[in-house]
Amino acid sequence: MQTFYLPQLAFVTVLPFVFASTTSAQRNLTDIPDPDPSVEKATFFLPEGFEANLFASDPQLAKPIHMNFDSKGQLWVASSEVYPQIKPGQDATDKIIVLKDTTGDGKADARTVFVDNLLIPTGVVPGDGGVYVANSTDLIHYSDTDGDGIADRTRIVLSGFGTEDTHHLLHTLRWGPDGALYMNQSIYIHSHVETPSGVKRLLGGGIWRFRPETMELEIYCRGFVNPWGHHFDYWGQSFATDGAFVEGINYVFPGAVYRAAPNEPRFLAGLNPGSPKHCGLEILSGRHLPEQWRGTMVANDFRGNRVCRFEVTENNAGYSSTQVTEVIKSSHVAFRPIDVKMGPDGAIYVADWYNPIIQHGEVDFRDERRDHVHGRIWRITAKDRPLLKLPDYDSLSVFQLLDLLRSPENWVRLYAKLELKTRDPARVINATLNWLSRLDKNSELYQHNRLEAAWALQNVLHIDPDLVGQLLKSPEHRVRAAAMRLASVRRDKLPNANQHFQTGCQDENPRVRLEAVRALAENEDLPSVSALARVLREPMDRFLDFAIWRALRDNRDVWLPKVQSGEFTFGGDASQLLFALRSIDNSNVGQTLTAILAEQETVQASGFEIATAIGEYGDDASIQTALLWLLKEGREFDNELAKVSSLRLVASSIKRNIKPRGAIEIAQRYAALGWHLQLLKATAAWDLEEYHSFVYETAESNSDLQTEAIAALGSVKGDRANSLLTGLVESDNATIRSAAITALSSISLPTAITAQVKDLNREDTIATETLPKILASNKGQDLLLTALQGAKLPPDNAKLAVSITRATGNELPALITAFRNAGNLDESGWILSASLKSELINQVINQGDPYRGQDIYRRKNLQCMKCHGIGGAGGKVGPDLISIGASAPVDYLIESLISPNAKIKENFHAVQVLDVNGQITSGIIIKSDDNSIQLRTAKDELVTIQRADIDLQKQSRSLMPDGTVDELTQNELVNLIAFLSQLGKIGDFALSKQRFARSWQVLQFSPESHRVLNRNGIDSASKDVEVFQWGNHYATVQGFIPTGRLPRIAPHTLDNPFSFIRSNLEVTQSGELTISIEHADNILLWLNGKPTPLTNGKTAVTLPIGTHRIVLGVQQADRDSNNIRVNAIPAGESNIQFQWD
Repeated sequence: MQTFYLPQLAFVTVLPFVFASTTSAQRNLTDIPDPDPSVEKATFFLPEGFEANLFASDPQLAKPIHMNFDSKGQLWVASSEVYPQIKPGQDATDKIIVLKDTTGDGKADARTVFVDNLLIPTGVVPGDGGVYVANSTDLIHYSDTDGDGIADRTRIVLSGFGTEDTHHLLHTLRWGPDGALYMNQSIYIHSHVETPSGVKRLLGGGIWRFRPETMELEIYCRGFVNPWGHHFDYWGQSFATDGAFVEGINYVFPGAVYRAAPNEPRFLAGLNPGSPKHCGLEILSGRHLPEQWRGTMVANDFRGNRVCRFEVTENNAGYSSTQVTEVIKSSHVAFRPIDVKMGPDGAIYVADWYNPIIQHGEVDFRDERRDHVHGRIWRITAKDRPLLKLPDYDSLSVFQLLDLLRSPENWVRLYAKLELKTRDPARVINATLNWLSRLDKNSELYQHNRLEAAWALQNVLHIDPDLVGQLLKSPEHRVRAAAMRLASVRRDKLPNANQHFQTGCQDENPRVRLEAVRALAENEDLPSVSALARVLREPMDRFLDFAIWRALRDNRDVWLPKVQSGEFTFGGDASQLLFALRSIDNSNVGQTLTAILAEQETVQASGFEIATAIGEYGDDASIQTALLWLLKEGREFDNELAKVSSLRLVASSIKRNIKPRGAIEIAQRYAALGWHLQLLKATAAWDLEEYHSFVYETAESNSDLQTEAIAALGSVKGDRANSLLTGLVESDNATIRSAAITALSSISLPTAITAQVKDLNREDTIATETLPKILASNKGQDLLLTALQGAKLPPDNAKLAVSITRATGNELPALITAFRNAGNLDESGWILSASLKSELINQVINQGDPYRGQDIYRRKNLQCMKCHGIGGAGGKVGPDLISIGASAPVDYLIESLISPNAKIKENFHAVQVLDVNGQITSGIIIKSDDNSIQLRTAKDELVTIQRADIDLQKQSRSLMPDGTVDELTQNELVNLIAFLSQLGKIGDFALSKQRFARSWQVLQFSPESHRVLNRNGIDSASKDVEVFQWGNHYATVQGFIPTGRLPRIAPHTLDNPFSFIRSNLEVTQSGELTISIEHADNILLWLNGKPTPLTNGKTAVTLPIGTHRIVLGVQQADRDSNNIRVNAIPAGESNIQFQWD
């Protein structure tokens, strides 16, 4: 290879375009930093004992997208100046660059352009005598045949990868330990790749597995939004990161499905919910790094200007992940780490995209602040620890290469196996078997060495049945799991493969069982289905549950006909059969479920599950059977489970518009048992005239079920219902009034609207609950507009009505004007101009108070928290804002608030659906298929609409309405923007790594909840009480719950009002932890319904696997602080694994 040696870099200190123009197109370039790498380096924060140096920088390379080392220690970099989109007439000038440190000083002093004139290459990995490059639609192999260091041979290996989106193209090339090349693609890509075995299709995101020698291409897993990271750990298990979603590290296994996979009803979530988006993934190893760093995973929070690190530990069939101290972080806005690799010297290398602008759809592709010329590679080392030497792989014998498989460095073992691929296969096979016989059986590395040998054989396309059989019996479960996957891939060469898989389903370790399930899933035969379903008898976690669910779903054509014919019953195990039936989308299983239920002579938990499932799939006769089974006399019941199952069946009948046979008989049993809530629901759902009087009497009573009865009047209808509701809308009790107006809108919409306008004149208006339903129909909108003519409203209530109207997502300017006129409101709102934008930017930078801004963000009337999460705490209607401040320029934030429909983030366009009943629903599409569409509304509710019921569907605007911030003063707006601009940056507005409870529910005041607490005491708040209404509530970025604004309930026996909040701990591995509450004075704690004493705000508990509810009672009087913060801290050496809901 011809190498060009470079002098010491002379760094450019000013971007050429920064001062090129002062036109409005430049907008606000004053925040563009000095691109001198020394300026950037001065902002770095590294853990104690580590240091960073510049390995390479512009002009050596421009924009590094992806990188990989080769066995000679050279760094291959895919560099793109054209990204994100080539201009008309622009030449494609992107490159594959090879960098090398020839002097050992940690700096690249040699550079070669191996390939030029590419168009946005997004992946590069050396191998097979050259380099593989992901270049738009193709996977290309380039090689150099004359030794001048420049590619002179080009071979298109695969073609047909989608190119719909430049930042979702084929990318993240990586060799696996098995000798296969793994490649990723993202959500908007649709690939149709021709291979010798047929066209392979992957629609949306996913990871490919490819063997270049045989041209075998298969889908490894599907889903993800933009998975720019994938790696294998020491034992061959896969992990991935997603550069466009917020779940941190993802555990990956063959056949798994992840978020955003098209037309999938279920997917796996990541290990760090609420994390920022992460790009790239590396698993640290090697003797250069401190021992406690080895095995941890690192990924780039490119929006937050840092490289994060995670400790990932085994947790049942899967893993748990905890974020720990970062590798590096920076306050420099243009530090954009996007790839990270371990180097052959043991250092950590970080590809820095270097750009103040990183958005795609939100900021114009031609925005002049985008940097196209700078980029750098940083090298991070541990101080006072020796660096590693690079083996000369080319000169080593096969035996010497096999000895490298003992190395603690992941990359040394990988390069050794890749080098073995280039040697004579027969020699490699013989030498490997010989090497195996010489291993020290007493070594702690013995089991792993044998696994490496099996992978080495797999690299040369050989599998040794005896070795695999031994590995499947290894005392080390991680070896057994890896061997099970290896056996699955090469089952065609392995005698008794199915016997191995079936034995694996009985393994004591859940991850081995998971690998066996996935192996059997590919057989597509009844014995395999039966074997994998039996795994359901063992303890489950979400990964194993998903693997079985997926296997049964994929094999439904194998087992379902046999079940329906009675030939196959899953061994008579009703729970297995129910699990299988629920894995499929088939409406013809109701009779099967009903037959199973009829055989349930004793009441079991599975019986309640089957009864509930009949509500989802059964016809009117099946639902009748299920309800009567729940109500059968002479049987000992768990009344609470039976009540819940019954309510779910009634709800399903409403949703599916089915009235069960024998409805009166069912209602009579409800009445006899005193199940009054069920009776009310059934009477309303099935229009049981015989029980209308019961509804009337309850609606007029002062009982706990009064509001439920009032709601039922809306379905009962009739003159008496109308008369009762007309009176109840005048109630001074806001809860009663709300229920009455809502019910009346179903009987007499004009009367309900009159009551609504009257209610809007009350100080305690309940418009938030009632007005949206009136606005959800064209008729309601028209009648309301008429009713407002000449009406007068208090200004604050008029503002509220405007906010509610805007929040529907519908364009209703006439109604908004009518509400403004009624409240005598100023018509003026924020109108964005260049001068106002400049003024706001200056004020945000110099005067903005992010703490006050956070208070404004949390105001209920703005509904920010209902739509947006911050680290997962909040609504899911809009994008999570966890690191918006570190990724979005201030001018973008201003535009998003004042003109939210100017630029809408991908996947957040709303649609409007008009159904056959005249109801209008607006929301973001979550799922869509031939039968139905599911929307997430502005209220953060999921609504499913059958396509047969849709009259009209059209694309709408953002669910964030124009005018959202119109009622804010300029100072308030500045503070709100200041808060958003700090999110994700180093400081108080970056999420802490401590495990605070962030998502809560708060008990709302209602007459029913007040009565229950009076009658049964405050312990009732720790129970599931049907009439209690709990609303979502979220902690601040710092993890605090401001208690002063919580709803208060004062039981009559106490002068001190209480507020009650609750959250759940999901424990996936049992152990001990400490629940710690800051500012715990006058706080009561219930754990799983039991009063739990606090000592100095703490209590130590041992928790088994499962969901554990934490309930706090806050005595509002005489508290020293208006904030509380709840932390869960693993105790000492505890292995507990958990996460907050």
